[in-house]
Amino acid sequence: MEKTILTIDDSRALRMIVAKHIAPFGVKMLEAENGEQGVVRARECTPDLILLDYNMPVMDGYHTLVELKTDPALKPIPVVMLTTETVKDTVFKLLKLGLRDYIAKPFTREVLLQKINPILGLFNGDEIPPEAPAPIASPAPAPIPQIPAILAIDDKESILNILKECIGDKFQVITANSGKAALAAIAQHRFDFMFLDLSLPDMNARDIYDAYIKNGRNGASPKNVAVMPLRTAQEDIKWAQSQGIKLLLLKPFTRDDVTQAINMLSFQQQYGSSNKTSFLTASGDVRILACPGEKHANFRIFTGALASGIIKEIDGAAEEGLVKLVIDISEGFLSDMDVTRKFISLVEHAGQLSMSIRFVAQSQSVQDSLKQFAETANIPVDISLQCALSTLL
Repeated sequence: MEKTILTIDDSRALRMIVAKHIAPFGVKMLEAENGEQGVVRARECTPDLILLDYNMPVMDGYHTLVELKTDPALKPIPVVMLTTETVKDTVFKLLKLGLRDYIAKPFTREVLLQKINPILGLFNGDEIPPEAPAPIASPAPAPIPQIPAILAIDDKESILNILKECIGDKFQVITANSGKAALAAIAQHRFDFMFLDLSLPDMNARDIYDAYIKNGRNGASPKNVAVMPLRTAQEDIKWAQSQGIKLLLLKPFTRDDVTQAINMLSFQQQYGSSNKTSFLTASGDVRILACPGEKHANFRIFTGALASGIIKEIDGAAEEGLVKLVIDISEGFLSDMDVTRKFISLVEHAGQLSMSIRFVAQSQSVQDSLKQFAETANIPVDISLQCALSTLL
């Protein structure tokens, strides 16, 4: 007789993970996105097992368990809790209510099957059956990826060369060495961001900025502009700030200053899609996660979101059917063990969603770090974003 599992969880991505792992065993999957819906579905279908999330809106796991175990018709159904809550007192309280077992998040396929097999008898013995390999599709010719573009405007060739060297292959660089050339580029080219010198000899740079905003193309916005004034040019700096331009690259600047500015832009890339997330960006159907180095201004913000906000963005991408992920890792990102642990959990989570993952790591130290962990050692590593996109697109 066909076995039935009801998964009650507000995360569709987690329900997808469970469905993926139990599908080979011919188990029927039922779903509910909160406790109230779950109790109704349990009464309708009487499943053989209920997998219940602890933290949910509408009705949380604790109160859902109370509802299930105080209903004589539902009480016999085994319930396994999926939870990040592993405090002994909480677990003991749940077990007293009639909880059969619990699984700590994030979990692996092996842990899930070990917990539910004694209840459902999916396979014989204690050894977990190997996961069936995914079918290998015939490779299609890879289209040329459309990487984001920067319009760099400066009358000094040396400055333009520094920008091109530091920007590397993460962006296509369009250059303009005069105000007139800048206006032509704004009218003719597609670009995502603009680096604007504020001391051009042939034209007031403020007029160029106004032309960019009035043109309305290329997602024209102050947040997509980096201006390059002299450190002593206080009037220019005040003007830029009055326009809402937050990214100032003060001259004379170093290559490290340019790199930090580029990393800052990476956090607000919205090219190629209507994506509204804070950390994932898009190129076609590929999602890109740029991990900043420890010296970057947004390092703490980013690492603070590793275990929550970024996971939710990845779940959202998976729910949309977008399962190609490039993780671009800067030098120094994996220097902290707590950050590394959260990063490994994120990679493992993305893998459970059947995402095709590639790393980008220009630094040898980052490449060496990735080889040290079982969860990342076998994931392909490219030395440039363009290479990774060429493979996935």
